[in-house]
Amino acid sequence: MMRWRRAIMLLLLPMLTACEHPLGLVSSHVEAADLVVADSLGGVLTRTELNRTWRVDSLHLRDDVPLRVVLTALDFRGDALDLSERSDLSFRMEAEHAALVQWEPQRGFGWIRPFGRGETRIRFLIWHGDHTDFVTPWLRVIIDSP
Repeated sequence: MMRWRRAIMLLLLPMLTACEHPLGLVSSHVEAADLVVADSLGGVLTRTELNRTWRVDSLHLRDDVPLRVVLTALDFRGDALDLSERSDLSFRMEAEHAALVQWEPQRGFGWIRPFGRGETRIRFLIWHGDHTDFVTPWLRVIIDSP
């Protein structure tokens, strides 16, 4: 009987001590609730609202002029999540018209590179191993002449 109690306690101990999630869940997944997109100076370009809509509904870019952005994931309290030590995570971007705009990830930031004039939609993902942990809603991107 004592062995069973000890085994159960060893299994439960990590679940009870490792996470600040409101439900007390322990997971290697990112518990992101929203995403902030900022420029290279820290100015907020847009952010998600309850990960349903964007505060600013479109980004305006110039053809062949890349935009350097810093993406910050927020937790359910609105606090920034520090993902810098997580080598198993990366930010990615999807575009409906991938020939029009591409994502170039760098360490701590990324470039949105436009390749022509037009309009498309993009969304950002937090990639974990072989799957996504977080996906934003679609964001309109308008690319004009330089």
